[in-house]
Amino acid sequence: MRKQITVLAALAALIGLATTTTNPVYAKTTTKKVTRTIKVYKPGKYTQVKQTATLKKKGRKWTTSKWKSYKAPSVSGYKASTKTVKAAKVTSKTKNKTVNITYKANNTEKAAVKASTDNSLSSQSQLRQAALNVVNSFRAKAGVKAVKMSSKYNAVLDKRATEKAKQYVTTGTYDHSGYNSLPSYLNTYPIVNGKIIYHGGETLHACYYNAQSGDATAEMKSSLTSTFTENMQAEKDDYQAIVVKKTRKNITNISGTYEHYTMMVDSGNHTAYIGVGHYGSGSNAMVCVVIEFHA
Repeated sequence: MRKQITVLAALAALIGLATTTTNPVYAKTTTKKVTRTIKVYKPGKYTQVKQTATLKKKGRKWTTSKWKSYKAPSVSGYKASTKTVKAAKVTSKTKNKTVNITYKANNTEKAAVKASTDNSLSSQSQLRQAALNVVNSFRAKAGVKAVKMSSKYNAVLDKRATEKAKQYVTTGTYDHSGYNSLPSYLNTYPIVNGKIIYHGGETLHACYYNAQSGDATAEMKSSLTSTFTENMQAEKDDYQAIVVKKTRKNITNISGTYEHYTMMVDSGNHTAYIGVGHYGSGSNAMVCVVIEFHA
C-alpha cells in the first residue's frame, strides 16, 4: 500500500508540473533611435537642433515616443518660415526627418537688397581655398589623396553661386535648378580609361555672414568653413549609418544625402571646380559655394 501511495504522489507531482503556468520568455530588449534635425538659418548665424526619440522592442512590439514641439527663435525685423515645429508621435515606422527654418526680412525694402560689390580676385581666392580645405580635411580622414582645384570654370560657377545666394536671400531657399545649363563636362559622368567616374553632380552650401564686419572676407570664410564642415559631417553620419552600421534604410533629407559625402571622398575624383558668390547686405548677406568633383 505504501508503494502505491508513493507512485500516486509521483504521478500527481508530474501532472502538477505539466499544468503549471510559466511566464513567457522574450527576446533580449532592443532599441531604435529616430532623429528629427531642425536646421535654423538665422541671419548671420546657423544653428542645429537634434531631437532623438528612443524606442524599445520587447517581444514583437515596439514602444512609442514623441518629438517635442520647437519654437523658432525670434529675430527682430525678420519672419521665420515656420514659427513652431509641432510635436510629433514617433513609432517604429517613423523615419529620420530634417526641418529647415529660414528667415525673410519683414520690410520689403530690406529684402530687396543690392548685390555685394566685394568680388576681388583676392577675396574669391580665399573663399575657394577655405572650401577646398574643408574638402581635403574629410578626404584626409577617409585616407584619400587630397583633391586639387582647377580654375577652368571659375567664371560660370561664380555666377551660379551668386545666383543661388541671391535666391536664398530673396526666397529663403535654394535648389539645383539651372544645373543642366552648365557646360556638359560638369553635368555628365566622366569616362577615364573606359571607367565611368561617379561624381554625383554639384554640391551647394549657402550661409549667412555679417557684411557689416570690418573684414567681410574673413566673416565669409569663417561662416563658410563652419557651415560647410557641419553639413558635410551630417552627410558623413548618414553614410556611416546607412552603409557601415546599416541602421538606416531611408533618407528623408534630400538636400543632405550621403551621396555628397561619397562623392567628396571618391578616390577616383582628383579635381574640384569651386565657385563662390555672395549677395545681400548687413545681417541679411549670404555667401554660397558651388563645388564639382571630377576625375
